[in-house]
Amino acid sequence: MPILDRNVKTWRKKDLLAHMTDYKFRQMVKTQRLSRIQHGIYIFSPAKESDNDLVLIQQFYSQAIISMFSAADFHGLTTMIPRSVQITLPSHGARCLEKPKYPRVEYFFAGRNIIDLGCEVHKIDDYPVRIYNRERVVCDMFRYLRRVGQDMAIEVFNNYMRDKKRRNLDKLVDYARQLRVYKYISKYVEVYVG
Repeated sequence: MPILDRNVKTWRKKDLLAHMTDYKFRQMVKTQRLSRIQHGIYIFSPAKESDNDLVLIQQFYSQAIISMFSAADFHGLTTMIPRSVQITLPSHGARCLEKPKYPRVEYFFAGRNIIDLGCEVHKIDDYPVRIYNRERVVCDMFRYLRRVGQDMAIEVFNNYMRDKKRRNLDKLVDYARQLRVYKYISKYVEVYVG
């Protein structure tokens, strides 16, 4: 019988099953959140904690999508360092959420028909984080032009256009139509390409 570290909380399987379903128990063992140390005795594996603000916000708001300057910074589209993590939430039922003490968060809202447009999942410190893609970020800058300012929107647009390998103008124009900013995007694309 192995000697157990007295500082580690050990659990009997039957005690764990009193607090969770058998399916949840098997999933936790499979994902190594629970480790078997001897027959019928388990310990919780220490979870690797992330100190990345995007990961922390995603854990706090599971339905959030990292957007605006936070997403622009992630994709290398801006030189501005965001003062807060900017997220987009569904406009229905998400307006009365409690804000965490840290990190600072700023809300944007979108309807059900466009909330998932351009959403990608990226791994940060082994955690899945939902972040808008480059084209959605550019369009959102023009959607919220009064809030972000024209200079910042143009900086993000110019940085997007300079990266010829990763830009997708067809997708950008399609998103611009769906997000109702086509008049801005088409004008700047014509000037830039023409």
